[in-house]
Amino acid sequence: MRSHFDVWVCQGRMCTGRGADEVSARARNGAALAGDRIRVLRGGCYGLCELGPNVVVRPHGENAAPDVDVDRLSLADVAGETVYCGIAPAQVDAILRAHLNDTAPVKALTREAREAAIAPGSAVAANLRRLRQRRRSTKR
Repeated sequence: MRSHFDVWVCQGRMCTGRGADEVSARARNGAALAGDRIRVLRGGCYGLCELGPNVVVRPHGENAAPDVDVDRLSLADVAGETVYCGIAPAQVDAILRAHLNDTAPVKALTREAREAAIAPGSAVAANLRRLRQRRRSTKR
């Protein structure tokens, strides 16, 4: 079965200032070549501003509408969700190709890889820790 997925590109102020509009345009161009398998949508701010532009990829069923319960402003932690950070327009093709071919996500561009490269004692690392703690406390 061929996968279908949504590509949410952050439209927060910091991500937009770092090139999210160009990332979104590149994703739309790639989606046009893939037919109905990819939907490119503009997300809100995911709280990962220091790591942006951010792109969230979520699988969906064929002909399924975007999931309104998994809104554009949240990281849903749903099965198959991949969060990419610090994305340049030239990297979008590799991301789309990986998901279209049902291969592993592009690990070097994921949130986990980007966060691992941040100095543990930095202000950015502290901010990301606070964000994770806040998300955990709201899920209880």
